[in-house]
Amino acid sequence: MIHIPNKIVKNMKFNSFIALLMILSSVLTQELPPFEVLEKSVTRLNNRNISFLCDIKLQSLSQDPNKLGFQFHSYWVDSDNYYSYIKFKSPIDYKGTEIWAHYSDQIIIKKRMPINNKIVDIEDNFEGLDIVNFFNLNNFLDEIKKYQLSIEEAKLNKKEIYLVKCYKKKSKKKSINFYIDKNDFFIYQIDWNNKRGALNKILLFKDWEIIDGTRFPKNIIYEDLKKGSKITCKLDKINFDSLSSENIDLIKIGFNDD
Repeated sequence: MIHIPNKIVKNMKFNSFIALLMILSSVLTQELPPFEVLEKSVTRLNNRNISFLCDIKLQSLSQDPNKLGFQFHSYWVDSDNYYSYIKFKSPIDYKGTEIWAHYSDQIIIKKRMPINNKIVDIEDNFEGLDIVNFFNLNNFLDEIKKYQLSIEEAKLNKKEIYLVKCYKKKSKKKSINFYIDKNDFFIYQIDWNNKRGALNKILLFKDWEIIDGTRFPKNIIYEDLKKGSKITCKLDKINFDSLSSENIDLIKIGFNDD
């Protein structure tokens, strides 16, 4: 039997311990896969029923500013099946118009206008459809699967973030960039760069507050630099998981005949 001196044994144990620490360190500091970070951020509020009032200001170089006001509700049946409901408060030509959306295996969107009080399928050219899509980031995930992804740690306004870049193989400069809180996966900003790498569009989530134990932005700004347009959304009376049975019935009524 070969005898190994105690000193060598101790050194072997120490070196093994150091190697183990190095392996653990590399695992613990390894960045999350970029799609996993995106998925955590986009689905952060899934299964949370949300209500708020929204005042929107639409600005454009070619048109006078317009203002919209509406009530918004979302209702989750389960993680793959949810509804949203919008009722416009202003302007006068939108007032009382309702929009329902149901997201499941397929997306169904309907509306009811006060002029005839009938619930009908929505047309693709209906202006209010942009508002519905504006508050649904879940569709991003299916689109992002077509892109190449990269991730890096960075800082945004002194906050530790993940910067996830989405781009096509042919051009890394033309990209969609997500600025995501490193700890809680809030999306602070999304921007779109053109094929020359110049900023084209930007979506900002600002004025964060803790509401019902959840951090949520009270100000959303979308700017299209190419078109010279800007949308500013101010949210008020935000609450989570407190939908009344009457509101749930109202949200579902658009699909009672389906």
